[in-house]
Amino acid sequence: MINKMTKTSIYNIKKELEIFLRNQDLISTTDRGVTTSQDTGTFATSASHTLAINPTLVKNVRDITIGTTALTFGTDYTVEYSTGVITFTTAQTGAYIINYDQGSTDRVWWDFPEPYLKLRDFPRIGFDIISGSTSEFGIGANVNQSEYILSIVCYDKDQEDVEKMIADIRTKLMDNKKNFYYIPFLTMTSMGPLLVTPFGQNKIFQRNQDIMVRFIFEQWEHIKK
Repeated sequence: MINKMTKTSIYNIKKELEIFLRNQDLISTTDRGVTTSQDTGTFATSASHTLAINPTLVKNVRDITIGTTALTFGTDYTVEYSTGVITFTTAQTGAYIINYDQGSTDRVWWDFPEPYLKLRDFPRIGFDIISGSTSEFGIGANVNQSEYILSIVCYDKDQEDVEKMIADIRTKLMDNKKNFYYIPFLTMTSMGPLLVTPFGQNKIFQRNQDIMVRFIFEQWEHIKK
């Protein structure tokens, strides 16, 4: 008998949020430096699909339709961005359309801007996990429950544009708080003040919106050997 823990990787949490934010067009594809591409064709019976673009250029898969059915991330498919491979939960058959953004750069990242960035490098959105806690849950301590605080920061040259990005992020996250795959539930927490940053010769403004990711359960599985 051995124990194996079913875990939810913080990598998956952050990657899913990054893709979600890129798909919302909070910053235009022009400003992000990407273009939207499309793979089309017909699956005979396929368990996976490799995107036609070099995977180092793929920034986010927007949507997948097979026949007339729109697939749902996590439930119906996952994406390995290092290889450009989309893996389907069940083998797919029929005509497909896959929309995704590709380019050599982006302005939505799961980190915060480097200090050397210039005025022309904005607007930007950055985020990261800033704290987390884990506690035992249930009888026998076989389950852990974790919560994480993520801080999302919007940066731009104009105060009004910063406020609009923050407002749009709040709306889109609240509308989708239960629609993520690796994130069981999220809720808004604190918002920071509007600040002037040192970027672009002190001409960039920023504001942060913090969110709490809740109900991450990790369970020990007893496996017979």
